Order: sequence, then C-alpha cells, then structure tokens
Amino acid sequence: MIFNTQIAKKVLATSATLAILGSTIATPINVLSAEAAEAIQTVAMTEGMELINKDTSLANKRFKNFTVTGEYINNPEPANGFELTGTDPNRYELSGQTHRMVAKNNPFDYYFHEVFLISATAGFTAVTIDTTVGRVYAFDYSYKLFNAHSSTSNADSVLTLEAGVSQFGGNRIDSNKYSMQGNKDGSTTGSATIEFKATSTKTVVYVRAGYTRLNTSGGQHYAGLTSYSVKAVKSEASIAVSKLFHNNNVKDIIVANLTQSDIDTTKRVVAAVTDTAEKAELTAQIAEAQAQLNATNAVKALFENDILTTPTTVKIKSTTTQGAIDNAKNLIAAMKQADYKVWFASYITEAQKQLDAKTAAEEQARQEAATKAVKELFNNNDVKGTIKDSTTPKEIDSAKNLVASVTDATKKKELENQIVEAQNQLNAKIAAAEEQARQEAATKAVKELFNNNDVKGTIKDSTTQKEIDSAKSLVASVTDATKKKELENQIAEAQKQLDAKTTAATAEEVAKKAIEALFNNNNTDAAIKTTTNQDAINEAQLLVYKVTDTSKKAALQLLLNRASYQLNARQAIASLFENGNVNGKIKVGTDRATVDAVQILVDKVTSSLGKTPLQTDLDKAKAQVTALEASQAEEAATKAVKGLFNNDDVTGTIKGSTTQSAIDSAKNLVSAVTDATKKKALENQIAEAQKQLNAKLAAEEQARQEAAKKAVEALFNNNDVTGTIKDNTTQQAINNAKNLVSAVTDATKKKALEAQIAEAQKQLDTKTAGAAEEQARQEAAKKAVEALFNNNDVTGTIKEGTTQQEIDSAKNLVSAVTDATKKTALENQIAEAQKQLTAKSELTGEVNTFTLQKDRYLTGTYSGTGISAMSVDVNGVRHYGGTVKDGTFSFYALDKIASAGDVVIVNLHGADKTIKKSFTVTIIAPTKITQNAYKVKDSNITGTFDNPEITKMNITVNGTTYWGGTLANGEFKFYALDKIANATDVVSMNFYNAKNELITSKNLSITVPVVTAGEITSATLAVGDKNIVGTITGDIKSFGVTIDGTTYSGGTIAADGTFKFYVADKKFTADSEITIIGYDKSKNALSEMILPVSK
Repeated sequence: MIFNTQIAKKVLATSATLAILGSTIATPINVLSAEAAEAIQTVAMTEGMELINKDTSLANKRFKNFTVTGEYINNPEPANGFELTGTDPNRYELSGQTHRMVAKNNPFDYYFHEVFLISATAGFTAVTIDTTVGRVYAFDYSYKLFNAHSSTSNADSVLTLEAGVSQFGGNRIDSNKYSMQGNKDGSTTGSATIEFKATSTKTVVYVRAGYTRLNTSGGQHYAGLTSYSVKAVKSEASIAVSKLFHNNNVKDIIVANLTQSDIDTTKRVVAAVTDTAEKAELTAQIAEAQAQLNATNAVKALFENDILTTPTTVKIKSTTTQGAIDNAKNLIAAMKQADYKVWFASYITEAQKQLDAKTAAEEQARQEAATKAVKELFNNNDVKGTIKDSTTPKEIDSAKNLVASVTDATKKKELENQIVEAQNQLNAKIAAAEEQARQEAATKAVKELFNNNDVKGTIKDSTTQKEIDSAKSLVASVTDATKKKELENQIAEAQKQLDAKTTAATAEEVAKKAIEALFNNNNTDAAIKTTTNQDAINEAQLLVYKVTDTSKKAALQLLLNRASYQLNARQAIASLFENGNVNGKIKVGTDRATVDAVQILVDKVTSSLGKTPLQTDLDKAKAQVTALEASQAEEAATKAVKGLFNNDDVTGTIKGSTTQSAIDSAKNLVSAVTDATKKKALENQIAEAQKQLNAKLAAEEQARQEAAKKAVEALFNNNDVTGTIKDNTTQQAINNAKNLVSAVTDATKKKALEAQIAEAQKQLDTKTAGAAEEQARQEAAKKAVEALFNNNDVTGTIKEGTTQQEIDSAKNLVSAVTDATKKTALENQIAEAQKQLTAKSELTGEVNTFTLQKDRYLTGTYSGTGISAMSVDVNGVRHYGGTVKDGTFSFYALDKIASAGDVVIVNLHGADKTIKKSFTVTIIAPTKITQNAYKVKDSNITGTFDNPEITKMNITVNGTTYWGGTLANGEFKFYALDKIANATDVVSMNFYNAKNELITSKNLSITVPVVTAGEITSATLAVGDKNIVGTITGDIKSFGVTIDGTTYSGGTIAADGTFKFYVADKKFTADSEITIIGYDKSKNALSEMILPVSK
C-alpha cells in the first residue's frame, strides 16, 4: 500500500520543535523557569485582524478614518481635523498650508517645506481603534526621518517624530520619540513595537511629526511611518494553544509526540482567560487538538508498529477489532484538519483490509469447529442419523455456542437445523426418563401410605393428610393415563381410610394432643419444647377452632395461650442478644426500656416451670443493661468534671469559661454514679473546682469595685466625691462610670457609688442645660434644612421628595434659633429651597400602579413642558432609559422590581438632565396561591388564588406536564390520583391567563404518609357468641367485619392487645363466610383474616 508520506514527514518534523517547545507544552505556564518565561514574553506574537482601518479615502475634504491636526489630542474625530487641500499629486496641504503636508496614501507620513519663517511647525495624525479593556496589543511600525536640500537650514533646527498610543479621552499609554539635526541631508530609519494593555474600549494610535526653526531657504524634511499595524498580542493562553500545533499554526496538524498531559496543561491555562470570546475561540482550538490527538492515538492503536516512524510498513494488532476501526473513523471525522484526515483515512483503509482478511480466516476456523462439534453429537458423525447415547445437554449447548459464532448465514442455518434435530432426539430421551422417574416416585409415595407398602391393605397409623396430599401431587405429574388412574384409585382408598380414622377421633382429643405436643414431656405446665415454633402453634390453633364445645374450647385456648406466651417471650429475649445467643452479649441498642418491654411478655407466663428459665435468660440481659448504665453514668460524670479544668486535668486549674452552671451540671451527673469510691473522688474534684471558681469570682468582684471607684472619683476635682465635678467631666465619662458600677455585685458598695454618680450627674445637668438646649435647636434646624437638599448639600438642588410641609417645618425650627448669624444663614438656605420647590411645582402628573408578575412596564402621564428623558429609582439604585413622549411615559421594569416592598420612584428629567418631577410608584403584591394539604392517594389537589386573570392551569410531575383542573371563584381543583405516585415526586402547579401567558408557579407540598403495621394474631367466633374475640399487634385501631357480603365497622381494643367485636345483632350461621379486617387510625387496612364459625 502507498501512503501519503508528506503528512508523515510533517508530523515527524514537529518532533524537532519539541526540543524547543516541550518545556512550555509539557510544563505548566506558572512553573516555567525565569529564563523560559522571559524568552516567551520578549516575543510579541499577534493574532486576529488588523485593527487600523487603512482606508485613506476622503469625506468632506478630510480622511474618513484618520484625524489630522496640528498637535496632540486624545479624543480625535476625523470631522474635526484640518481640511486637506492643494494640487500636489502625492500630498495634501493642511488647510492650505504649503509648508506642512501629509501623504495621500499614508496619513502617518509628513513633509515640511521651508518656505516660511516659522519657529516651529507640526502635523499630528490619529486613528481610533476598538480595543478590549485588559487585552494586550502590539503597534508595529517602521519609520523614516529624511532631510534634502537642507544645508542652508538653521543649524539648531530639529526634525522630530513621535509614535504612540493613548487612552481615548485619557492619558498617553506609551510612545517612542525620534529626531535628527535639521541642516544635514540624509535619513534615519528603523522599526519598533509598542506593546500596550488597553484601558478603555477605544484607543488612539497617533504620530506627531515636527520641525523647528524654519526659514525660507527651501529645505525639505520628511518624517513619518513607512509601515504600521496594530493587532492583538497573543495571550499566554493563545501561545500555549498555538504550541500544540505544527509551526504554531492552529489550523495545521498537532505537533508530534503531543500527550494528553500537554493538552490538559493548556486547558488549565485557558481556563484562567476572562475574555468570553477569546476563551471560546481557544477552547475550540484545544478541542481540535484533542480531536487530532484522539484520532492519532486511535489509529496508532490499530497497528503493531508506530505509523509515525514507519508509515509505509504497517501491520494491525491481533487485538484490533471492527469496533476499534469504527471508533478511529469517528474520531477522524471529528477532526477539522483536512490533510490529516486524508492521511489517516489511508491507514484506516489498510487496517480494514487486513482485518477483513483476518476475519475471513477466523470465520473459516469457526465453521470447522462448529461443524466438528455438531457431527460429534451423532453416531458415526452422521448428522442425518441418531445421536450418541452419551450426548448430553451440555454438549449440545457447547455446539450451539460454536454455531452462534459463525457469521455465514447459510452455513449457520444448516448447522442450526442439525442441532435442532439433535436437541429433539435428546428431548425425547429425557422425556421418557423423566416420566419413568415420576411414575416411580409417585408409586413409592402411594405405597408408603400403607402398612408394608401393600396398597390393598390398611394405611399406617402415622399416615397424615399432608402425606396423602404430597402423594397426590406426585401422581398428578404422571402423564401415562393408565398408570395415573391406577395410582389415583390407590390414593382414594388411603383417603377413605384416613377420613374414617379422623371422624372416629374427637376434635377435642386431636387439639389437646397437638397442644400437649408443644410442651416438654407433653406437660402443659412445663416449658415449651425448643422445637416449638409459630407454625406449630398455628396448626394447633386450627384444631382448637374445630372444637364445638364452648367450655372445652376455651380451656384448650388457655392452654394454647400458655405456649404462645412462652414463645413470644422466648423470641423477644433472644432478640435482645447478638445472634440470639442468651449466653452472649446483648445487642447494641438494648436498653432499660427494651428489657422492661420484654419483662411484660415474660410476666404473661404464669407457669413457674415455663417462666423460670425465661426469667433467668432475661435477667442476664438486665444485668448487662445495669452494668452498661453504670458505665455510661460514670463516663458522663467523669467527662463533665474534667471539662471544668484546663486540658481536662483535675489536678490543675479550672478553665476561664467554667461557670457555676457547669459545676452544678457536673454535680447532677456525679450523683448518678453508683461506684462509691469513684463517686467520692469525683465529688472531691468538683469541690476543688467550686473552690477555684469562688476565689476567681471574689477577685473579679474586687477588681470591678476598684475600677468603678476609680472612675467615679475621676469625675470630681482632686478625686473628692464630696466636692465639685471637673470642668472636663462629660456625660460619656459619667456613663462609663455607671457601666462600671452596674457590674459591682456588693449591694452596699454599689449603692454608695451610685449615690456619688447621681451627684456628678446633677452637677453636669445644671452646667449644660442652657447651652445644650440652644445647640439642640441649632442642630435640629440645620438637620431639617439640609434634609431638603440632595446629599444634604444646601448649595445644590432640593430632593425630588421635598414638600412644602417639610419646608414649613424647617422654617419653624429655624425661628426657634437665637443665634442671629446662624439663623440668617439658615433662613437664606430655606429661601433657596422654597424657590426651587415653587419652580418644580408647575409640573404635574401621575404614575400608574405596578402589579408584580403581571406588569412589565411602569407607565403614567404628565402635564407641562421641558421633559425630555426619564429614570427610575429602585431601592436607591437609579436606572436610565424609558420613553417620554406627548405627555406619557413608559419604562421596562420587569427585571428591576422584585417585591411589593421595593421603594420605586419615577423621575422626569429636563434637557439639562436635572430632575423636574418625581412620582412614587405603588407596588401591588404578586398573585398568591394557597395550597390545601395534599398527600399521596388523594384524588385532587385543591387550593385558592387571588388573581382574577387566572383562567387555566397545569401541573408538572417529574418533568411531565398535564393540563386540566377546575378554576372558579378564587378556588382551584386538579385531579391527580393517577399522576402522583410518591411523596418524593417533584410537582409544580402552573397558572395561566386566557392568553396562555404564565402568571405564576408554585411547588406542590406533599405530606409524607405515616407507615403503620399490625396483625390480627387470633380471632374466634362460635354460633351463639355475642362477640368476635381475639388478639392484635401493632397499629390496628378499628375493625371491619364482612358477614355474607355485608360489612360492619366497630370493635373495641383493650390495652393488653385483646379485642371484641359485637355480632349478636347480626345474622350468621356456622356456614357463614366471615372476614375481619384491622385498620389503622387513618383507615388503612393492615391485616385481614378469614374467620371460621364454630358450631
């Protein structure tokens, strides 16, 4: 096969670059060496489009895109520049000035001609480019300064050039300056790059050329850029992405030996990019690199050799599958690099060719193996003959598996037909053998019902109904009709004899025998046997039900209850211990309440022989619980006492946070300790803690007294509390002293200090009363006047909400001021406020109310002139926009007003941008939906709503939407029985107006149902009984009894779990069909029992 080696060469060529690029590809950017980082930063790699629009056409005698002036400006506008005039074919005069001209095809190229005597001249060209704040750009240019015929120019003349960038409307960012002596012919050239980070969305790129000391000698001077370009500098992330590709070209193939680690490292660099557009572009480029790497790895994985190093000699791996080739195809399709796709496709073709050849060989081998396995099922390998006697289902299944792997449909069908024939022959053999086995098993079971296995004799004394039923089941499986009939006749004879024997014995004797069999030595006063279980008790219960004599039946029931009580107690005791071993450890969680509950069950056992062993085992559990409680009490007390001390060291000092409450709590825990020695030790430790706490509290009280005394004395001259207060004593000082005195706990000391403070307060009040009153009047008046103005600035404009009442109120406060100077100043400020209010009051209008979740726009009307714009204040935040026209205004506010509590003000502005009128908006609360309680199995969701626009609704259950429901008079109802299955379902209610516009949604709260359980453990009823009586467990609270199709409710339940249900007034007979059902308090059925009626 001939492969495209050109691509391979390119791939291999990139491995050479890895020696250079490897450190930045395989090493995270943030851990590059200082030298490597510097090397990267010194090369300005650019990307993207040229940002300078180089169209040099004119509009209104000016460049369309370039601004030409005489000096530097930071806000260039082409329309504001010089007119470009003149008849020179290559250059424009600047507003008719022949001594300074700009090139027609290069606005950054200036020519100065010495034809006038001027001290200095200059030309300034600027172009504005769009930039992204924070993005780095490169201004690349070449420049040239050139003098001709300049020998007669002034010796001190200078030709200058400045190239730079500045923030639009702001400061210069960076620039380079060049110059040469003006009276020497020749030139200076060069190139440079100005890298800059944009500080605004617009940036000015400029050139200023100048010449000083012009004369009229005719000298010619040129200064400007010979080439120029501004592009975005590739970011660190962009560089990192480029290095994934050949020649740093993201449209080329990936570099050789690129690893997933390289891509992951680059992803982390790109993740830090904040510019959304750049990040998206880089992410797409990484995705292409990932796609190429995935395809490369997938194709390489098909072959044993490396296709990059030996591209013309390839061999697929033995493990290569069609799925692997298809996967590689899909990964190649995900790439965008066309050359790489074509190159890979040639290898996919070769891999497919080799796999097809390999698959054909494997298919031939599978056919031969399958044919051999099928033939070996038959005698003499003749697939048209009979199967071998030794042929087994396993061998047939093995042959099936081999045939299943054959892919040739015709051959596979032929082999499958042969296997079907073998299977049919084997099935016939097995069926005959199975029938023989069934007959033998049935015959054996029937014979064993009779003495000496003689089916013509009498049945054994031990023969039971269960054994007869078992024999019947075996006979039922016999398929030979003659044999089956023979066996059925023999069973019928056995049944006849058993029925006769059963009828001869009284039901009482059978029941008594069954009950006694539950006890050791058949003694109902003894303990039950270890083998007695609930099944045995249930069987005995059924026999008791058959006893018709009421008194005997009751006596037998009492005996049976003894066994039941013992079994319940025995099982409950076993449940207290691990693995039910009463000689082992109790389970985790077994506590006093648990063993007390079991004791109740043991106490129901009245026989001493039965109760004693149960009590012994229960006492073992109680002893372990008692020991556990003592250990827990001691542990809790010890922890509490240690917790009073630093580092839990009871021989050390108490913690700073230890309180009397903590000590009292520890005392209570220690009182529960039963070990006298341990208890005494803990009490001694508590005593030590109490002692330390008392000493600490006493020291703290002494410190508080001294601090309070010092603070009080400091209020008075010479610290004499019987004298006068100091001139500098303030209310704050008195308040501080009060706070310190309030902390004193000694009542006598505290009272004395409080009396001294009262004297200080009295003296201070006398001193400050007059001055304070005037100061208060001035402050109140000043505050009221300032409150009329925005930002309390009395030199500015009044607030939008300032009213005449507020101005009058401020006037009243000012009139009370006695200081004439202060009063005059305040009156002048009020006059200014009055003047502004009078001017505003001529504009009137009103704003409409805004209903949440309904209205989208704030609207209203106004009368008056001079209104040109509007704004809206929401909770103090101002938003500009809206429409003001012909006495109406409108402002989109759906995304700005969130709740009825928002404070919203509409402001109308004049042409000077000042606010002329403001209106406070009334916000109406959103629609309120009230849902009634709902639980799973309720038919309907119901509730109320307060929005008359609501006309329809739907519900969404776990993402599925259902329409329907009834809405009228502020109430809704929605049938949901067949839609909500679980309390965990996520359900939302959605309400719409007549236009199908969603008004509001609300999540449905579903009450979690209470899980209850209970059983009817026994129930009896005989003809003539007034009540059904029995026992229950669990959460059963009431009953329903169905007698011959009629259902009755009622029943009473005693505390011990027994119940009665009155039936004397209900017609029933021994043949009545009676069912009793137990319900919980929510009428959920918990247990059901079919109740036979005894005669």
